[in-house]
Order: sequence, then C-alpha cells, then structure tokens
Amino acid sequence: MDLYAVIVPENKIMKLDLAEFAASGRSSLTRFFAGRNARKVFAIGENKSGTTSLHRIFQNLGYHSYHGTKWRDTSRTTMYRMYDAFCDGVPDNFRKLDELFPKAKFILQVRDLDTWIDSRLEHIRRLPPGKKRHPLWTIKESSIRAWTAQRDAYHVEVLNHYRDRPDDLLLINYIRDPQAAEKIATFLGHSPLEKKPHANRNPKAGPRLKNVEMITAALKELGIPENEWGNDIHCPHLESPGFETVSADTSLIPGDYRI
Repeated sequence: MDLYAVIVPENKIMKLDLAEFAASGRSSLTRFFAGRNARKVFAIGENKSGTTSLHRIFQNLGYHSYHGTKWRDTSRTTMYRMYDAFCDGVPDNFRKLDELFPKAKFILQVRDLDTWIDSRLEHIRRLPPGKKRHPLWTIKESSIRAWTAQRDAYHVEVLNHYRDRPDDLLLINYIRDPQAAEKIATFLGHSPLEKKPHANRNPKAGPRLKNVEMITAALKELGIPENEWGNDIHCPHLESPGFETVSADTSLIPGDYRI
C-alpha cells in the first residue's frame, strides 16, 4: 500500500494523534500531503543522549517536533505525516526513513559510553514497579553488555550508510560539545541559536558514575579497555560474542567524537 494512500488510520492510537494533528492548524495540511518532498528531521541516535534538548531545539527552529517512542516503528508511516522532526530512541529501520524521505536530514546523537550506560540504569530505577518493558531494559550486567554491543554495531552501520553523504547526516555529542546547538541549526539551514538548551537534566547528576562497579565488570567482560570506556561512537577492542559488522567497514569509523 502506498505511504500516502491512507488518510484515516485504523488503530486508536493514531486516531488520537490525528485529533492533535487536526487541531494544529492549516500548516498541518501542507505537512500531511508533502509526501516524498517533505523535509523531515530524524534524530536516530540512542535515547539518554540529549534527546529532550534536541526536541527543544527543533521546536525553537519552528519544527512541529515529536519526542517519544511511537515513531520508532517505521511501519506506522502515517505518523511521519503529522510531524516535521522526530527524536528519542533508535528507529527499527533508518534506511526505510531515508528511502521514504529523500530530502530528510538525519542526526546521529552520541554520548560517552560509561555515562550513557549509567544514565540508562538510573532511568530504569525511576520507572514504576511492574511497568511493562523490553527484556533487556533491566539493571543487570547482561543488559549492559547487550546495550554496548548493539550501540557500537548500530553506529558503525549508520556511519557507513552515510559515509559519502555529509550533507545528510550530522554526528554530534550534544552533551559534550558546547557548540552543538549551533551546529544543529546550521546543519538544518537555520541561523545559529543564541544559546544551547539543556533539558531534562537530572538534578542529582554528578561527575561520578552511580553504577561504577556494574559498568566496570560488564565492560571488562566485553574486553573493552578502560581508555575506551568514554568513547561515544565506537570501541575498537569490543569482543562481544555475536558482535558483527557484516559488510560494514570500521577502518574509517572514529572511536570518539572530536570537537
């Protein structure tokens, strides 16, 4: 079925989204029928990597931005007709988004490995007891090892896909780079923002890892030396069983984001 043949989706969740869409004004009609010419923005990096701040930047730049998990399912194509920008987690098929929207811009937001893991663990601790979650969304060393291997492989896959398309993908460490907001605005064709938003900061966050023993044990089990624990893109010494970068070349993948 053609992406733009469905006007009214069948599931109830989308009906609720359409109600919001209908209330958002005349510009929504232009967005809804733009098709492949739509200029979408997809932040396709992992969650806990500054996505709330990215969402605020998109809004400040005038995009109708969606921050949440529903957009990750790329089979729910109607979702993409109601917003301009999307963030919070990894889509199940970034290549499909690239094919659906040839004029789209993609942002791969990254974060230092050890603090990213720590932030995820603390997020899980704050979830309500009994809340349904992914089997790997646990406070266990096995989850940390799986997250690390999956993230590394995903970064390699994305950077290989866009290797010859620097105008289509921006690699950014929003948390570490003081010029991140300016770079994002410029990449999207806008004037630089006056200041860098910092949203969703944990008021209890500090320089020390709260789960240092668990993180240390998991990363050592993966064969990652301590000098790579702060890498935000790729750990060259990762030795996870089942970790494969099939048809992906790691030779030109940086281990760390350079400001």
